[in-house]
Amino acid sequence: MNPYPPGVGIFRTPRGNAATMHFRHNTSDWNTLTSAMAEDEYGLRALVLSGHALDIGAHIGGVAVGLALDNPDLSITAVEPVPDNAHLLRANVDANGLRDRVKVITGAAGHGLVTVWYGYRGSEIAEHHAFIGNSSLANDHGGEGDPESVTYLGLTLRELADDMAVDLLKIDNEGGEYDFLADPAVGLCGIILGEWHNVRGHVQGDVVDLLRDTHDVTFTGPVEGPGGFRAVLR
Repeated sequence: MNPYPPGVGIFRTPRGNAATMHFRHNTSDWNTLTSAMAEDEYGLRALVLSGHALDIGAHIGGVAVGLALDNPDLSITAVEPVPDNAHLLRANVDANGLRDRVKVITGAAGHGLVTVWYGYRGSEIAEHHAFIGNSSLANDHGGEGDPESVTYLGLTLRELADDMAVDLLKIDNEGGEYDFLADPAVGLCGIILGEWHNVRGHVQGDVVDLLRDTHDVTFTGPVEGPGGFRAVLR
């Protein structure tokens, strides 16, 4: 028996547009979609965007699909390392008629080889969050629960931006943000938002240090982390 039976529902984007979204029961999918879309976790409702956006850690498409439906002149590249998530991400792009504007890449953002662990087992909490990937950029091993893993050659910000302006970069990749944002191509990004994580000794000030030459940074959430951040190009 499939412990994660498939489902489909109608969700609302930050600006109230209807989105048909596939998800898995008994996982964090429903909460993740609701948070990214109707609850506007990343503060996207007020942004009017055109050009190009990058969604790093796209999961099953709550941000990418919402951005595309709310901003008809915007194209999005969505990067997701967990194969099961990327499959649902593509299904959600197709379900909302967005294949022409949302490009899905199954891969990991970063430099060098990046291993991502997922499919955790052994407890109710672990299984509920089984498809939230943890990467070698933040952890030395996959931890308990005998997880599955995939390894990619990391995709850098410069490669994904292709030397063109990025109107919005959303990044929430569970601790891989430091490696990705260390790329000098960060200066191509108009707005950067997402989550920072207190992994490998990182603190809130490390985000500021990465972006201080190009962006003004503000934070939400506890100072000790993890928490949200937003950076605006000067």
